[in-house]
Amino acid sequence: MTATTPTPTEDAPDAGPIYVLVNFPLDDTERQLIQDVSSRVQIDMSMEPEQPDATAPAGVVRGAPGWRRLDDAELRPLLARAEVLFTFRFPVEWLLQAPHLRWIQLTSAGVDHMIGEGLFDRRSDVLVTTASGIHAIPISEQIIGYILAFSRGFLRAWRAQREARWDRYTPEEAAGKTLGIVGYGPIAQRTAALAHALGMRVVVVRHTPQAQAEPPIERFYTPDQLHEMLGVSDFVLLAAPFTPQTRGMIDAAALAAMRPTAVLINIARGGLVDEPALITALQTGQIAGAALDVFAQEPLPAESPLWAMQNVFITPHLAGANPSYNRRATELFCDNLRRYMAGESLRNRVDPARGY
Repeated sequence: MTATTPTPTEDAPDAGPIYVLVNFPLDDTERQLIQDVSSRVQIDMSMEPEQPDATAPAGVVRGAPGWRRLDDAELRPLLARAEVLFTFRFPVEWLLQAPHLRWIQLTSAGVDHMIGEGLFDRRSDVLVTTASGIHAIPISEQIIGYILAFSRGFLRAWRAQREARWDRYTPEEAAGKTLGIVGYGPIAQRTAALAHALGMRVVVVRHTPQAQAEPPIERFYTPDQLHEMLGVSDFVLLAAPFTPQTRGMIDAAALAAMRPTAVLINIARGGLVDEPALITALQTGQIAGAALDVFAQEPLPAESPLWAMQNVFITPHLAGANPSYNRRATELFCDNLRRYMAGESLRNRVDPARGY
């Protein structure tokens, strides 16, 4: 059975409640945003605020600091009536306990983690939408931070500061450099605009390139022209979804196509990169450096050579984190919830065949 857009139900006189199961902490304001969509919306939470209890046993599983996850007996009736699931990750076994589930709104931009766990294999009749777009501001700012850190030599300056060493050097400029982007979703689009404002050239590899590039993009390349694009780029940004087609796309051959002065930036998924090949390229000077927010294995193992490399900038998969994350995800969900109730197309709907 294939998922279809729901038919309009908002104005039906005998329409019943729409049970929404929320699987991450929401504050009262965010919950009210959902409730304000319609009086028909009934919100269930898979976790509840935790009450201080000195007698509570050690090792209690918590959903987040200050929150307690419901146990199986408490959760079972909520899953049984849920029509909508608003969540980040969840046990795919829930799908078998939720016979009325019709739509899952993820708070992540990528869906690869749930596809890998068999989401569509278990329930092909359920609509899935992502939170693509809500990360554009923080991640694009982080990318520009990476670019400036390498251009201006901030890593070198930080090492000298820690050693109380007066190390004068001549930094580079971002202006005039070329940023090559793989993928062109909301994060890449905002990054392109910021890079263009810095005076950088921006070129893009895109699955469906436009016939004519316009500012801030100087040129679009097709996926089979990836190596050509890599060869003209000073910074290479990976912003593509993780699919069977993109898995390991930055391999030894792709790294060899990059300039020896180039820096690789990955804020997408670690699986886009052949990590051993990247380590070799960094150790041998085949490329100048890397800024990495995602890795093949997370957390990045302590024994990884990447930790000790002076030409590598590591952040622990936090490029999208920001104080407004839950609020932005909830606002997107509310817009989609209105569309769902009106039988309209939902934003960021996942195509199982494409994997995003």
